[in-house]
Amino acid sequence: MKIQDLRAREIIDCKGKPLLEVDIITEDGTMGRAASPSGISAGEHEAMVLRDGDQSRYDGNGVRKAVEMAEKVVLPAIQGMDVLDQQALDRRLMELDGTTNKSRLGGNVTYSTSLAVMRAGCQLRHVSQYRYLNPGDIRTIPLPTSDMFAGGSYEDDTMPVQETTIVPYKASSIAEATEILCKVYKKLPEVIREFQGGRRPEIGAMSEYMAPSTDFMDCLDILYETAKRCHCEEKIAFHMDCAFSEIYDAKRGTYHYCGREVDLDEIIGILKQATEKYNFLYIEDPVDENDWEGWQLMTKRLGHRIQIVGDDLFVTNTARIKKGIELGAANAVLIKLNQIGTLTETLDAIQMAHRAGWTAVVSHRSGETEDTTIADISVAVNAGQIKTGAPSRTDRVAKYNQLLRIEEQ
Repeated sequence: MKIQDLRAREIIDCKGKPLLEVDIITEDGTMGRAASPSGISAGEHEAMVLRDGDQSRYDGNGVRKAVEMAEKVVLPAIQGMDVLDQQALDRRLMELDGTTNKSRLGGNVTYSTSLAVMRAGCQLRHVSQYRYLNPGDIRTIPLPTSDMFAGGSYEDDTMPVQETTIVPYKASSIAEATEILCKVYKKLPEVIREFQGGRRPEIGAMSEYMAPSTDFMDCLDILYETAKRCHCEEKIAFHMDCAFSEIYDAKRGTYHYCGREVDLDEIIGILKQATEKYNFLYIEDPVDENDWEGWQLMTKRLGHRIQIVGDDLFVTNTARIKKGIELGAANAVLIKLNQIGTLTETLDAIQMAHRAGWTAVVSHRSGETEDTTIADISVAVNAGQIKTGAPSRTDRVAKYNQLLRIEEQ
C-alpha cells in the first residue's frame, strides 16, 4: 500500500514542551500517527532535535520548522513508497538527511515519520505493534523499572546521581512487578518524611521524588526501608542512572561530586561500595560520554558484578556500540528510539548488542506523551528490562498498562 500523504503538527509533552507529531496516510485512507519525545539529559552525540529558536514562543522550543520540514521536504521524498517496507522508508530518510546526527532534517522529523509509517503498517495488517515487529518467538516480557528519586540535571541542588530506581527482578509476572512498584511508590513519602524530620516530600519533574539528600546512599537506604515495610525487599534490586557526563570537567579530567573534585578511581570506589551493600542489576552512565578508557576501566572493575550500561556513550548508534563492544567499554546498552532517529537503526542497535551477549534496556524519555511504543518494542526484541518511570501520570502509566495487556495476550 502506497503512502499518499503526510500531515504534521506541533503538540506538547508531559512538561508542556512542544513536540512534533506526524500522520502518515496511505492510498486507502489508513493512518499511522507518532510523536517524538524529548530528553532533559541528552547525550552529546544523539540525533539533533529541530526546533524553532524563536524565543517569543515556548522559550525557543517550538517545532514549526519541523512541521514544515516534514510536510515540504519529507513528504515529496516518500510519497508513493510502500508503507509496509519499513527498511526502504528509513533508508530514504537517512539518505535525504545525509548527516550522522540527523542535523539536516532533525531527528524528531525522522523519528516521528518512521514510527508513523510502522503504525500505518500495523493498521493495514490488523496486528499489534509488537507482533508487527516480531511475528515469531516472543521469549520474554521485559521487567518494568521505576524511578523513585531524581537528582542530577533533573533536580538541581540534590544528589549528583540523576536517578535511583527499583527493579522488581524476582517478581513472578508483570502484574506482580507493577504491584510492587506501586506499593513502594505509595509508601515512599512516609519514609521520606521521617528522614526529613517531618518535612513534606517534594515531587520531581517526572513524578519521582526529589532526592532528600546529596548522598545517593541515603536514597538507597530509604528505598530499602520502604521495600521492607511493603514486605518486598527480597524481590527488588536497584539501578542507578549516574549521568556523570553532567558533572565531568573535561579540562581537568575530574568529576564535581558533592562539592568535591574527585577522579575516576574514587568514583569507582563509591559505586563499588554501593553494589556491595545492596543488590544492583545495573549502573548507567557512570563515566563521561567521551572517556572510552574510563569506560574500559569501569567495566573491568565492576562489570563482573553488575551490568555497566551505556546511554550517553552509545546514543543507540551502531557505530558507537560496535566500538564499545570491541574495546570492552560497558557490557549493556540503553535504547532510546529518538536518539538515533529511525526504527530500523534502533532495531539494528538492539540486534548488535544481543549478538555481543549484551543486554538492551529500552527506555522512556523525560518529555513523554501517552504513546506506548517503547512497551511494544521492548517485547518485540525480547529486551530484559524497560525503564518506564514512576507509576504516576498518564504518560508513564500508559507504558505499564500496555505491558499488562501484552502479558495477558
